[in-house]
Amino acid sequence: MQLENFIRKLTSKNLITNVSLERPNYVQPEDRILYRAHRLVIVLGMLNTKNGLSKDVIACIDFLLRNPNYQKKFILEYFQGQKNILAKITKFSTDTQEEFDFNIVQYRSVPWDLRFNDMFLFLYARDLISISGNNKDKNLRIHLSTFGGEYFKKIKEVFSSEINFLELFGTKMQEKKAITIITDIIPKSFWRKNEKLNN
Repeated sequence: MQLENFIRKLTSKNLITNVSLERPNYVQPEDRILYRAHRLVIVLGMLNTKNGLSKDVIACIDFLLRNPNYQKKFILEYFQGQKNILAKITKFSTDTQEEFDFNIVQYRSVPWDLRFNDMFLFLYARDLISISGNNKDKNLRIHLSTFGGEYFKKIKEVFSSEINFLELFGTKMQEKKAITIITDIIPKSFWRKNEKLNN
């Protein structure tokens, strides 16, 4: 009886009820902006702490962290010709299953997540990052703020697999080399695999 009255009131106001019987989309915890933004804090805290990082490098490193099966390939290319390459590979270990992230697009040859600008705004609004450089020259650098650096120390234990990978590179990554590997070598196979899965 109450339901009938409710429906009658809705229809008298020309309102239409819309009930979706489809299963709700399950959002993986690692897809939530809070988790993703915290992982960017980890990237900024581990690499180039003095000079900050370009948005392109952050996008490339985040791509690797989201797709662990490409990490060994990156390590082999990055340390190619160095004597300690075997030690680096031995120190690094991953047993994660390969997943494909369809929110990543190829933008200016960089694997760009469609939500990056939201994540940067999320961190900037909370005084965790600062931005320097010139937007006209497309030379923006993103740094951890003083507060962000303190916050990084508190949360880094939560991201043990990311730390395991990032600490192989010390506190400064060669940005041009990293971008070249990720844009010229790794994404080609990634985009091909995504095309196969999309068809």
